[in-house]
Amino acid sequence: MKGKLYGIGVGPGDPELLTIKAVNTINKCSVIAVPKTGKGERTAFSIVEQYLGGKELLECRFAMDRDMAKRKEARQAAANEIVQFLEAGKDVGYITLGDPTTYSTYMYVHEIIVALGFKAEVIPGITSFAGAAAAFGTALCEDDEVLTIIPGRHHGTISELLDCPGNKVIMKSGESLSHVIRELKERGYADRTKIACRVSLDGQRLYESIEAYEAGISGENVTNAGYFTLVIVKEQPPTT
Repeated sequence: MKGKLYGIGVGPGDPELLTIKAVNTINKCSVIAVPKTGKGERTAFSIVEQYLGGKELLECRFAMDRDMAKRKEARQAAANEIVQFLEAGKDVGYITLGDPTTYSTYMYVHEIIVALGFKAEVIPGITSFAGAAAAFGTALCEDDEVLTIIPGRHHGTISELLDCPGNKVIMKSGESLSHVIRELKERGYADRTKIACRVSLDGQRLYESIEAYEAGISGENVTNAGYFTLVIVKEQPPTT
């Protein structure tokens, strides 16, 4: 009997934010696949490490190159490695930060595996922006408000994306953060912008405005704010 692939969302960082289903799925998988992208993979591993005793680990290396051919080649290579275990009848749990369906490398592999005729299941996880909103004690969207999720690397089109109505979440800002902040300030959103760094991880920092953020990181390099920085923009000022 062939094994089954599970894409397991492990949440934003705090092991207590793992779902019961995620833990149960990890426990029943004999192989755990860990994506290697040079960013958050070590964090995903540390979240679930206490449940991995005796399990075989598979490192899946992904190319973050702008060359799409190289990226597809890396995804196929990872899928090929996973298939070897599935053919041997072993269930494979692929762990990923946040949720597997939200800017995750997992879904690329999922599609390849399913196309080959294997069974695969997605175990949802708590996203970083849900964790950030909870930490701030603020709603992402209420009533009929619209929420737009923007990857920060789209700095070239950030102005166009910010034109969308409603609230915004800007994820994985990294080196684009200074550009994003400048654009938001020009639009008059400085007091409607919340910035979270390392949500639910050691060193978590929460800033209620751009001014508070810039004061908080005084002396640091804004462009090096990192992979774990997230921005929440409210279209309308909060009601009192």
